[in-house]
Amino acid sequence: MRELWEKVLEEYGQEVALVREDGRRAVRALFQPVEEKREGELPSPLGRAPVGRYLYLGPAGEDLEDVREMEWEGRGFRILRYREYWVGGEKIYWWAVAEEREAER
Repeated sequence: MRELWEKVLEEYGQEVALVREDGRRAVRALFQPVEEKREGELPSPLGRAPVGRYLYLGPAGEDLEDVREMEWEGRGFRILRYREYWVGGEKIYWWAVAEEREAER
């Protein structure tokens, strides 16, 4: 299952940099706006849009516990919450919700 997930990330993922105390590492991950209704949404011609929250689905081998921030397309994000997902005793991927840093909105 993990091999299949890694192929999906390689084919469809985007480059996301994980910034740690000891440096920056680029990984392939799915990273996209979170579609949720909450206070702070802004109206747009296409409907309601989330303000700066993104879903991250990344490789199992890149632990998020010590990540200080994420970078994507020249923008910085802080991780709000994260967890690892396991199937049949094997870690498959990391899930996280990240918020765009206030100074960059």
